[in-house]
Amino acid sequence: MDTARQGVCEPLETGRNHKQIEQMKTFKTRHQLFLSEELSKRLAQRARVTGKAKSDILVEALDAWFNRREGSQNLEALEVRASGIERRLDALSRRQGIFWEAFARMLRHQLILASTMPRPDDAGLAAAARHFQNFIDEMADRLAGKEAPPSDDPAIDKLRKLH
Repeated sequence: MDTARQGVCEPLETGRNHKQIEQMKTFKTRHQLFLSEELSKRLAQRARVTGKAKSDILVEALDAWFNRREGSQNLEALEVRASGIERRLDALSRRQGIFWEAFARMLRHQLILASTMPRPDDAGLAAAARHFQNFIDEMADRLAGKEAPPSDDPAIDKLRKLH
């Protein structure tokens, strides 16, 4: 397409005042375009069916083509966002696995204590407080992304394989 000239498209005087004509002025660049006979027929038919000018249809088609071509940049941006979402989902999955592991440990511990032991004395309560603090420290490390310490418990190993 060659740029032939730049000008102002003005409507014909049809009884409108000058102010209305000023508002309708648009700046456009003229291009010369050669179409195959088939494309020319299709363009003319589309213009008749829609009631639009051929140049308006061509402008819309070019705009759609450019937007589609620039869509690859949008696709790259979406891929970056999808990668971020995937990382967050992985972290969420890890945290969910940690939760179930912690829940299973606490449940088993509570059931064992409740069913086999009398109420603990002060030494037992102090030991329980230390165990609880160790548990909280481990969970904080795990939530921060640190690897789990090795376990000799097959039930814990089974849960870890799930996440």
